[in-house]
Amino acid sequence: MILDGKKCSTTLIFTVALLFLLSGCSDLPLIGKKKDEDLVKLPPGRTVTVEGMETVKGVNPPNPETPPPRKTPAPSNTPSSNIPPSNIPKREPETNIASAPARPIGGPSFPAFQTGFKRKVAILDFENNTSYKEEKIGEAVAKKLSDKLEATQRVVTLDKSVVSEGLNREGLKFEKLSDPSMIKHAHQSMGIQAFALGTVTDVGLLSSKVSETSEEEVAFATAKVEIRLIDASTGNLLKTFIGRSPIFGTKETGEYSRGKAVLKAIDLSLDDILEGFLRQLDLLDWATTIARVEGENVYFNAGKLSGIRIGDTLEVFEPGKEIFHPATNLSLGWTTGKLKGALRVTDLFGVDAAVGKVIQGAGFSSNDVVKSAAR
Repeated sequence: MILDGKKCSTTLIFTVALLFLLSGCSDLPLIGKKKDEDLVKLPPGRTVTVEGMETVKGVNPPNPETPPPRKTPAPSNTPSSNIPPSNIPKREPETNIASAPARPIGGPSFPAFQTGFKRKVAILDFENNTSYKEEKIGEAVAKKLSDKLEATQRVVTLDKSVVSEGLNREGLKFEKLSDPSMIKHAHQSMGIQAFALGTVTDVGLLSSKVSETSEEEVAFATAKVEIRLIDASTGNLLKTFIGRSPIFGTKETGEYSRGKAVLKAIDLSLDDILEGFLRQLDLLDWATTIARVEGENVYFNAGKLSGIRIGDTLEVFEPGKEIFHPATNLSLGWTTGKLKGALRVTDLFGVDAAVGKVIQGAGFSSNDVVKSAAR
């Protein structure tokens, strides 16, 4: 009998504890459907529909109109309350520190360039080495890369047609642009700091129906992009970048879902490259050349588009010498020529040109190198 009594008391205690826990957890959200009468109790508001779940109505709780009154501490009879106000230590005012401006979520953190002037990058068409030969994937990659670089507001991009037209005016054929001498000529005559070209080596596509009863299609894609960055002053390959996109984040449904998924994959693969690409580009010195000299007025082929502003001070150098390695015969770069003087920008004209007034030195001539005085 004593054992039966203990069992009954144990069962009773367990039951009471269980009821207490259930009553304490009654406010926790339930996964699954709620009863209709529970939904009626919710206040009206926006309707949100989530795939695989029911429609729920609700509103955010209103903010209180007035804050609760602050309680004034009662006067104290302790000795500390008798301290004269002049002896009470003053509290230092808080210093507000402005935070850095937020950048888009998921975007790369772009590095700062050495000078405020923009680099000119010529972007050529990308080769399409995928199985989708009929699609213009190479052109899509070049266009997206150009858009991303322009969005940083630190790069001026030139496409194939602009470079071709500029060289054709000098009687040079654009087809020979792969020749380092042609690249260096474009650098001297057009002020281009770098060339970017590459290959789309792989595109994977996965698509299926959304459901057995629906004709709507859902698609996912992956892409692999290779970009080669070339120093225009030497024609040398600086670095090859390879970007790969994960399959998640490329989901597209409905009409043209396959093409949209591929474009998303290309976008992600370029994001994988962009930060390193900009850091490598920052290693190149910003420079341009003089196009014409008339007295104290010096005209050069960089202006508003390149970030030049009226009042900027620039230095003028002799062209310098290109040094080649004796064993490999590869260009090591250009030496800095003799400093001729300085000029101050007085006007901007055309799409990307400027005129400066000589403030120091003399003997400036065409093809002299112009560099920023702030280095």
